[in-house]
Parts: sequence; C-alpha cells; structure tokens
Amino acid sequence: MRRHSTSKFSPVAVLLAALGVPPPAYAAPQSADVAFVEDVSGRVIAFSQGKPTLLGTLDTISDRTQLDLLPNSELRVCHYQTHQVITLKGPLRAFISSDSVAIENGNAVVVFAGLCSAPVASKFQNGLVVRKSEPFL
Repeated sequence: MRRHSTSKFSPVAVLLAALGVPPPAYAAPQSADVAFVEDVSGRVIAFSQGKPTLLGTLDTISDRTQLDLLPNSELRVCHYQTHQVITLKGPLRAFISSDSVAIENGNAVVVFAGLCSAPVASKFQNGLVVRKSEPFL
C-alpha cells in the first residue's frame, strides 16, 4: 500500500518561507487602494475582482471597483488621487478608479464635501490618530 501526500505546499515553497523569502509577485495579484469609506448609511455593495462585498465605515476601495448604492443609501469616500471627500446618494451605480469617480446614470447626486488625504502609517505605537483638524470639545 502506498501513501499519497495530501499537502498542498511544495517543500521548496515551505523552505523559502522559512528562510523569509517573499513569494513571487504573480502569486497573489493585488490592486491598489484608491479610496476609503468615511461613512455609509443604508446598503452599498462593492464589486471588486469578481466578488461582491457589503461596504462599511473605514473599508478601503480598490482600483476599478463598481459600487451599487441601493435606494435611500449614502456613501462618503475619501478619494486619494483627487484629495476630495465625495458623497454619493442612491440609488445609483458608480465606478471608482485611481483617477476619477464615474457615475453610470446622469441623474445621480454627487457632492464634493471637502478635502482629505490618504492615511499614513505611524512610526509610533499607541497614541491617537486624528484625520481632521477640528478643535476637541
């Protein structure tokens, strides 16, 4: 009787991972994040890389994502390239890419609600992250 290996990892891949060698770039295609969700009310569905996802606050949106806003829903996103907070009100379908936000139907409500910037990683542990420069009350 002969035993068959049920492992899905090759010995070479395990050895390279143990040595700290990163996997090749083609192993897991990543798309760049182009925006993040500041606020969402109602239901907003994002279609990215063939998978639907229900958006929530602080979720990131990748390049070439389709957004479907259901009736009575509202989405506020910070678009990194334009440095603007964009508010979308449903029902509508929008497409977000690295350089723009495109609306499928002409009667959509799009509001530019201010300036924003992409989040940056902190060099310090703990602390407080502040996104807006408003005084604390």
